[in-house]
Amino acid sequence: MTNYQPRIGDYGVVRSTGFFAKLIRIGTTSRWNHAFIYIGDYMGVDSVVEANPKGVEISPVSKYSKVAWNMHEKLTREEREAIIFHARCAIGKPYNYGIIFVLALRALGVKILPKKVIHFFAKSNGYICSELVAECYEKSHASVGIEPDLCNPGDLAERLIWQ
Repeated sequence: MTNYQPRIGDYGVVRSTGFFAKLIRIGTTSRWNHAFIYIGDYMGVDSVVEANPKGVEISPVSKYSKVAWNMHEKLTREEREAIIFHARCAIGKPYNYGIIFVLALRALGVKILPKKVIHFFAKSNGYICSELVAECYEKSHASVGIEPDLCNPGDLAERLIWQ
């Protein structure tokens, strides 16, 4: 978390406050509970695309004070443009409460759900924040190395350590 100026296509992870943020951190055993993709200038404001309980939307990056960015990621210009293209295509999609249920079960030790069930929940109802990031990277051929259906903010933060 530095004064790094993100580049389009970078993802960021944060530790925010609130009851659900705390539940996400506990359930994923991580310090991090939210992730988003930097898209640059949107209507004169530095912005990100994020999935939150209201759905996938554009928000000002300034609403997050301490962001850990994937600043060492080696992405081509084409990959960065593809990442933000896919992020923008997701705007307006709903939040994926189903995958939150699956991740909660996994956090409780229930890891026997068949992949078909996980994919059903993942594809049936929009996105969670980290799923959005992982899928946009995967679609742009700059994979984060984690299945989007099972990705959480802590997984994305873990990648930052090894960059």
